[in-house]
Amino acid sequence: MAKDHFVPQHYLRQFRVNGSEFILVANISPYRFIGAKAISGQCQEDGFEEGNKALGKLLWTSENDLAPVLLRVSQKKDFTEPELLGLRWLVATLHLRTKKAAEAYEVFPKRIFLEVIRNAIDSGRLSPPPEGELKEELVDCKGVTGFLLRNVISCALEMQTLACKLLNAQPGTFFITSDNPVLILNQFCDRVETHRGFAGFGRSGFQAILPISSQLCLFFYDPQVYKVGSRRRRLIEVSKTDVEIINALQVQSADKRLLFHEPKLEKEVERLISYNGTLRSPVGDFLRTIPGKNQGDELLYFRAPSVKLPKIWDFCRLRRHIKCVIGERRDPAWSALIEDLYKDFEQNPVPQDIHSRLAKIIADQNSLKNIRRF
Repeated sequence: MAKDHFVPQHYLRQFRVNGSEFILVANISPYRFIGAKAISGQCQEDGFEEGNKALGKLLWTSENDLAPVLLRVSQKKDFTEPELLGLRWLVATLHLRTKKAAEAYEVFPKRIFLEVIRNAIDSGRLSPPPEGELKEELVDCKGVTGFLLRNVISCALEMQTLACKLLNAQPGTFFITSDNPVLILNQFCDRVETHRGFAGFGRSGFQAILPISSQLCLFFYDPQVYKVGSRRRRLIEVSKTDVEIINALQVQSADKRLLFHEPKLEKEVERLISYNGTLRSPVGDFLRTIPGKNQGDELLYFRAPSVKLPKIWDFCRLRRHIKCVIGERRDPAWSALIEDLYKDFEQNPVPQDIHSRLAKIIADQNSLKNIRRF
């Protein structure tokens, strides 16, 4: 079966060694510096797309469209509004298409299937497996990658209500990346520990980070909650300490490997893993239970994976007067419109661009309001 890249090569080339087709690789657990390896052999998995030709074509088209945008933004350290659309799409896609993302979203259905099968075996409706004990490894989920990528549109649209800055590393400091490079967090809600997660793209205080080269990093954030540099400047110079914090978050987010461009970073990468490795969480840890209404009952839920700041950075701070409430939607009306868009996709599965669909939905809603007035 053919190998499919879950992190595109055009992205990894932003971290290549001296303009070559090689990138430096380090395993996280246990730590091992592997050295320079061909980019074509990184972040790939046998049959990751499960032979889904439509999915493969969609990803190929997306990569061809996004690759020149990423290169231009990295070179000029600035972006236009059309390019910002591409950057949102890049972050949303990379967040949902990795191997770790697929494994994380398999955890919940696998557990459900496992419990159903176990109950059927206990009641005699099914025979036990030939191997003996029923294990999660015996349960497999298909089509997860395709299912996840259906959410790219909603994530990218939710990002329209986020501000974006480019973080520029000071000379002598560098960003690294990983096999799960998009960092998702919510600094605003981080101090609240509940059974809920607040890392949803439409939540107040949401933040998304993606290094796009060794010198440059995208930072999407809720402007109602955070202040990041000057309002007029898109490029923000960040300190060595802040670069280190973002690199430490890559240690948390990564599946198995960190990737970088400069051999002298080997010791720094090893140190980052040593200090931050304990903050890593297996994907199974995001599946949790809470007591049900009746004694002995439990409710199973999945908390969206996110990273946690090891210490407070300097470039981003909470605003003095925050009107929104922890856990609420950043823009409820916009989120509701996105939900209506998905309903329209299901009811009218004909080729039509998103903007035309949204315009029609808004027009229909306005017409309905006018009718109700009379």
